[in-house]
Amino acid sequence: MAVDTGQPGLAQRYYIQALRLAQAAGDRAYGGYVLAAGMSHLAETLGNPREIAQLARAAQEGARGQVTPTAQAMFYAAEARGHALLGDARTFASVAGQAVDALEHSDADDDPDWIAHFDQAYLADELAHGHRDLGQAAPAARRAEESLAGHPVTRVRRRAIGLLLLAEAQVQQREVEQACHTGTEAVALLSGLRSHRGAEYLDGFRRRLEPYGAEPSVREFGACLQEQEVAA
Repeated sequence: MAVDTGQPGLAQRYYIQALRLAQAAGDRAYGGYVLAAGMSHLAETLGNPREIAQLARAAQEGARGQVTPTAQAMFYAAEARGHALLGDARTFASVAGQAVDALEHSDADDDPDWIAHFDQAYLADELAHGHRDLGQAAPAARRAEESLAGHPVTRVRRRAIGLLLLAEAQVQQREVEQACHTGTEAVALLSGLRSHRGAEYLDGFRRRLEPYGAEPSVREFGACLQEQEVAA
């Protein structure tokens, strides 16, 4: 919640406390989860891509032999995002492949509750981020569509983020009109939320649209955003 209300310093303190409690309990698997699912994503928010991969690798080493394939997949996916942000396409592809392979061997009956949410849709979402950051528009769009197909309607924020990922990939492919249509769907979902992360993704999409400001679809999208802001 601290992350999603724009309080990264508070979020970091909670993550450190959670990591200490996991260590005190001797739960190395959950400690790895805190590193890879929490602290590495916070490092991305703070603009430290090298730290993302380092934290994810620390999770892998610290929990080696004590986690299920599902958790391994999540740890690899977190590392892959770090490599993508560093522009290392080759290592990203290698680690992303490890994530896919690990998830193929997962068994939900063996998973602890804290990793049960990580499914094919979540992995596709993580990989879509990586492809987007590497400028690989076609696979980014494909993975974003895969994640949207798998996320149920109850995952509102996750679906909104997925739509904005897809919209960014469509802009990268110069499908500007379609991107604005996709972005409008995301705005409709975000209108019912107060999400700092959602707002960050929306701002990122708006920046992608700036070179196409004269396009009618972009102007219409801007008008839609203004209407939402007035309504809020």
